Amino acid sequence: MSTSTAAAREATVRSAMDDIRSIEADLGVTRAGVEAIRDRLVELSTHRDLFSIEEFAPPAEDEKRTSSLYRLSQDADERFALYLQSSRGQVQTPVHNHTTWASVVGFHGQELNRFFERTGGADDPGVEQTHEHMVEAGTGIAMLPDELHSIHIDGEALNFHCYGLALERLETREYFNPTEKRWKPFANVSGIVEARHNLQSC
Repeated sequence: MSTSTAAAREATVRSAMDDIRSIEADLGVTRAGVEAIRDRLVELSTHRDLFSIEEFAPPAEDEKRTSSLYRLSQDADERFALYLQSSRGQVQTPVHNHTTWASVVGFHGQELNRFFERTGGADDPGVEQTHEHMVEAGTGIAMLPDELHSIHIDGEALNFHCYGLALERLETREYFNPTEKRWKPFANVSGIVEARHNLQSC
C-alpha cells in the first residue's frame, strides 16, 4: 500500500466520521438519524480504491476463525467506532441486540441480515423473524439500540460496521439461545485488528 493511498483513506474515513458525529448531534439516536448515518457510510463505500480485500484479509484457511474485524476509527472516549469486517466461508451469529445504534454497509460480497422481535414473556421468551435484508455493495442497514438481528455470510465478504460505542464497551448486550429459550450475555468481541495507524507503518 502506498503512502498516498493510506493518507487518502485516513482523510476519507475522518471526513465520514466527522459527518456521522454531526448527524447524531443534529438528529439524535432516532430512525431518521441512524438511516442518515447509514447513507453516509454508503457514500464512504464508494471509495473502492481505498479498501482492498488483500489489505483487509480474512483469517487464513488454516485458522478456526472465519472473520476478522479491522478498526478504522474510534474516538478517544470509545464512541463512534468504525470497523471493516472481513470474512470467508460461513459466518453465523445468534439473534442479538447492540445496546447502541449500529449500521452495516456492504462493500464486497454479501451479508444476509435477518431482523426479529421479542415474543412471549419473562417466563417463556422467544423471537420471531420480521424481515431480512441482503447487505451488499451500495446497500446497508440501520439499527436502533434495542433492535434485534442475526448475520449470515457464506463466502468472501468485506463490510463496514459502525457503532455509537466501541464493541469492547457493549457489556450489556444479549443474544437469544433457542435451545435454552432464554436471553444470555453476548460476550464482547476480542482480537480486533488495529488499522488506524497504517500510515505510520508504510
